[in-house]
Amino acid sequence: MADKLPELKDQFLVQYILGEIVNQVCNCEMIEQNSIDEMEDYPFVTINWIDPGTLTTADWLGEHKQYLCSLQIDVHATQSIEALQLSEKLFNALHEDAYRRFFKQAHILPESITNTSNRTALSGINYDQDFGFDCSFSIVSGYVYQPQDLNFDVDESVIESVEAKSKAVGSTINSDINVKNQQGGN
Repeated sequence: MADKLPELKDQFLVQYILGEIVNQVCNCEMIEQNSIDEMEDYPFVTINWIDPGTLTTADWLGEHKQYLCSLQIDVHATQSIEALQLSEKLFNALHEDAYRRFFKQAHILPESITNTSNRTALSGINYDQDFGFDCSFSIVSGYVYQPQDLNFDVDESVIESVEAKSKAVGSTINSDINVKNQQGGN
């Protein structure tokens, strides 16, 4: 019997997408905070659910409720500067369109993100340095995905300028409309 692929929806979908971003941006693993005793390789990222879901409106129709959920996101490293830098990279990625698209494709949006702060506990006797932030996500629930349904490719090309001839309506790119990306190509 073939292994069944996991269904990704709601809070688990948030975790899955965030894990993909952590892998790409921080090049490390993301785990739930209560599994920290199993980690040996630093750095790593932990998540902890603060609020698994609060409805945003009482007048939703059908199976797609909209609600907010909140996560505590922390980066752990053996040196405080590494934890701080990785936490800042992840914080910035959650504000960038390229990574926000990962969530948008699944009807999820990162909402409010607190500033990064030092969350190290017992730093004198503990070699685990910890910086992190909290993030709330707006979720339209009830959508189910398989991992292969989601696109985690990052397209970082930037359109520098667009020029159109005076009668460009209905035209095709490269005949009447010139698009130049940052690399200078068309």
